[in-house]
Amino acid sequence: MEIKEIIRDIKENLDKSGGLKHVFFVACGGSQAAIFSGHYLLSREARTFGTSIGNSNEFVHATPAMLDERCIVVLCSLNATAETVKAVQVANERGAHTIAMTGFPTTDMAKNGKYTVVYSNGSNQVYSQSNQSSALRIGFEILHQFEGYAHYDAAIDAFSKIDHIVKNARKYIQRIAAKFAEEYKDDEVFYVMASGPAYSTAYTMSYCHFMEMQWKHAVPMHSGEYFHGPFETTDKNLPIILFLSEGRTRPLDERALTFLHKYAQRVTVIDAKELGINIIDDRVAEYFQSAVMIPVERDMVSRMAELRNHSMDRRRYMWKVEY
Repeated sequence: MEIKEIIRDIKENLDKSGGLKHVFFVACGGSQAAIFSGHYLLSREARTFGTSIGNSNEFVHATPAMLDERCIVVLCSLNATAETVKAVQVANERGAHTIAMTGFPTTDMAKNGKYTVVYSNGSNQVYSQSNQSSALRIGFEILHQFEGYAHYDAAIDAFSKIDHIVKNARKYIQRIAAKFAEEYKDDEVFYVMASGPAYSTAYTMSYCHFMEMQWKHAVPMHSGEYFHGPFETTDKNLPIILFLSEGRTRPLDERALTFLHKYAQRVTVIDAKELGINIIDDRVAEYFQSAVMIPVERDMVSRMAELRNHSMDRRRYMWKVEY
């Protein structure tokens, strides 16, 4: 079933049982970051139901009391991480409408979800059909079908532009990535800052690409929280990456950038405007930032990996030891 049909089918059932009360987004690591934009969209636009996001294993062991047949649970895992599969099963047992997002139609995610969304992945990924984009499609469809979202047409049009934007953005970043990799390849600690829906980009770059794939310490930092403690650690030597948002939270990033210009020297700024996101309607553009930025920041770290001769596929523990 297409996402539009999935949400239509769920709505028909929910209309008979009292309506939608909550949408949970559940995943681990990079998959949780990927679906964050969908959660953020609903958290800012939904008027008649709530939304939350959390770790799969926590969802299993500390299951929300409100989880029942009036809830939608969107779960994501590329290859069916065990704790996310278990989270699908827990949600099913509570009667929730589960949408299992996964990379392949034969995974245990696909086998356990009441509904399945297979997203594009791998070296030939189609970014308009990625996990980030699929989570947004689910979010926009829920808003449209349950609440008559005013900017639905603008959102659907945006998906037709993502691949073009990403292609150009990856070309744009090549020179910046080469300079970044050369300057920072020997550094061991990074701050990665962002706000709004772009915060998931900071999370992905820190947790997945720096720490998991390059074994470098990295802190994902919300631009608005920077001034509530973390800025005391700022100095002239600390490498900082700032994702400058397009949209309503840009003032948070600009405030941080003003401070960094005064007290830091090793700052890399990736501006969503310079990546070309403005060809998307301003009313919805902010929600698409991570779908565009994550491929770009990965290219930056991948370039570093080449110079360090440390493959992005290299692991010490993941998939190798019991955990």
